[in-house]
Amino acid sequence: MKACWLMSLAITAAALVCARPLPAAVVISQVYGGGGNTGAVYSNDFVELFNNGTTAVSLTGWSVQYASAAGTTWTVTPLTGSMQPGQYFLIQEASGGGVGAVIPTADNTGTINLSATAGKVVLASTTIALAGICPGQQISDFVGYGATTNCYEGSGPAAAPSNSSAALRTDPCYDTDDNAADFGTGAPIPRNSTTPAVSCPVPPPVGYAVLQFPLTVTSTACESAPSATIFGRLYIQGVTGQNSAQPGLVADVGVGPSGTDPALTAGWKWARATFNLTFSNDDEYLAPIISMHASGMYDYAYRFSYLGGPFAYADLEPGTTDGYSPANAGKLTVSGDDIYCDRFDP
Repeated sequence: MKACWLMSLAITAAALVCARPLPAAVVISQVYGGGGNTGAVYSNDFVELFNNGTTAVSLTGWSVQYASAAGTTWTVTPLTGSMQPGQYFLIQEASGGGVGAVIPTADNTGTINLSATAGKVVLASTTIALAGICPGQQISDFVGYGATTNCYEGSGPAAAPSNSSAALRTDPCYDTDDNAADFGTGAPIPRNSTTPAVSCPVPPPVGYAVLQFPLTVTSTACESAPSATIFGRLYIQGVTGQNSAQPGLVADVGVGPSGTDPALTAGWKWARATFNLTFSNDDEYLAPIISMHASGMYDYAYRFSYLGGPFAYADLEPGTTDGYSPANAGKLTVSGDDIYCDRFDP
């Protein structure tokens, strides 16, 4: 499943930073909430999924869930069946009236009434209703759409669709965990499991990655301002070295329990890094270390992924073939009295 954590951006908005499930990744590829309304293209709302992984995925025990743009109550459509690599999966939901064409035969059917312009849709690895503004557990994919939505993945919500348009994933073959970047709007095009499969390209692997500096960071318990800027560097043949950020390249800085491997430990928290500069064929990224930790010892590291490929985890030792070693992670020391602050433990 996708592991997510919550990052508060303001009193009324929050973002999820998530790690994609590997090796297979089922993503929400389209959301249409105008079904049956005035000016609707189709008579029913629908949610469309896509398997951009390399293996089949069983959806039994999973669900699609919906909450309003500012809501905390989630409505559930249980799922059954499976998806082959490159296959779409169509979930028919409620209708707002009799306007619009009938959608293609759905692979699953529910009764959720989606907003046409703003809301939150989750692909969850459970059929139990989620809770809260921004649930962070048992999430395989999350799409917040419309400007008034108070939870989303990444930098912002997907653009608002309408009765005549859907929120469409720009390229279903990869997911950068940023709704604003991954989605656009356009005419709804519902696709089901009989739609011809899409062959997603196999992304080139990360050839080199390293956590550059600093090697150690000290911080005060629960401080809200970043303690330090963390730099990381990577090389991907034919991708890096272009003197700019490359679409589909994801770089994250993470903080986790001391002495643990981030590829194996769910307690790590990740924040998106940004492109800084190019050294020959290598690219450098930077990000502030995640703050708001209680006192104690933590490790920090970088991870990199391209076009939805596996993450390469980077410690202080250059390369990717030598594996990740907690002994070579960055070391974060947090001191001070945290009794009276809100704790945010990895």
